[in-house]
Amino acid sequence: MNGRLAAIFLILAGFIILIMLALEGLVQFGIFLFIPFAVSTDPLTVLPFIMIFSGVVLFFISVPVPYKGDINTDMQDKEEDKNGKKSKIGGLVMIGPIPIIFGNDKKLIYIYMAVAACIIILYILSIFNLL
Repeated sequence: MNGRLAAIFLILAGFIILIMLALEGLVQFGIFLFIPFAVSTDPLTVLPFIMIFSGVVLFFISVPVPYKGDINTDMQDKEEDKNGKKSKIGGLVMIGPIPIIFGNDKKLIYIYMAVAACIIILYILSIFNLL
């Protein structure tokens, strides 16, 4: 689990540094065929992209530690899931400015809609240099 936390930290830190560089005027953002991009001549702007890329790689290669409990308790837990507990699943995929939201719980879908709306608003603000 520590690998995943480190990956999330790297990704968030990379985005924060990228936003700070944009506020300083060292990075300019644009869009080409629904694909966002950043342009800069400063060599410092490579750092956030390296952090974001390494965070994504670390997130996918970090394997969660398996539970080392008793086999009987694991089987009881699986039976309890079959006996009426409903799992809630949902997700948000952004392809450029277009959100794709899926899930089986209305609450999760509304949360993802709000997150997508915030991301789209930030995206539009960054396009028109209003940030």
